[in-house]
Amino acid sequence: MKKLLTFLKLVILVQQSFSAFMKNKYVAEVEAFQTCPDHPKPVNPITNIKFVAHNRTHKTLGYDITYNRALDEKVGGAVTVERWGDGGWISIPFIGFQKNICKYMSRHLKSFWVEYYEHMGVEHPERCPIPKGNYSLRNYIFSATEMNLPFWSGRFKFTTKYEDVDTKEVIFCCVQTVKVTEIY
Repeated sequence: MKKLLTFLKLVILVQQSFSAFMKNKYVAEVEAFQTCPDHPKPVNPITNIKFVAHNRTHKTLGYDITYNRALDEKVGGAVTVERWGDGGWISIPFIGFQKNICKYMSRHLKSFWVEYYEHMGVEHPERCPIPKGNYSLRNYIFSATEMNLPFWSGRFKFTTKYEDVDTKEVIFCCVQTVKVTEIY
């Protein structure tokens, strides 16, 4: 009986702690967007990057990209996250390598994936594979608005990298720096 009470107290404590953590409000502000400096020549290169701050809360991103290779079942990918702290970047587990990144993203982050590829002019962004072609992202809006997220305040670096599953050749790579601020 004593063990059961201890276990129930632990469950209640964890549940209350987690729900309190989830109630915080944050503002996420994209500070920078760039191609990966350690992968200067991916198969699908990004060119003509234009990242513009319009005011304190809204920024737009634009670029051209040539998909010399379709995002098919043989293109895997990962998103790594690093948090600035103690004078350097500290890795945080996020989305580990997925063997079919198109299928994974369209299943788990569908609304973001479809919206992003719609803005790039992909004819059927909800379908995999994303075909070869020349695409342009124009005036994609990043809005620093209030949101509930299970995250922390601080400066973060999100690196998105797609590569050939068999050869490990880099297909696509970009880095976004994001500042997350707790507002209450």
